[in-house]
Amino acid sequence: MLNSSPIIFWDGAAAIFTWAGSGGAVLWFWVMVILCILPALSALRAERAAEKEYGG
Repeated sequence: MLNSSPIIFWDGAAAIFTWAGSGGAVLWFWVMVILCILPALSALRAERAAEKEYGG
């Protein structure tokens, strides 16, 4: 089962990346960064409000 590939020689094999060279990966990286930072800022704001309300 492990040697069932019809390809015997991998010389000249190449990979095709659909989004290579486009801004898609950079765009999604920054979306991910923003989506990670927003909950942290929201939690910080809630903690400061709770500290101000209940003392600390």
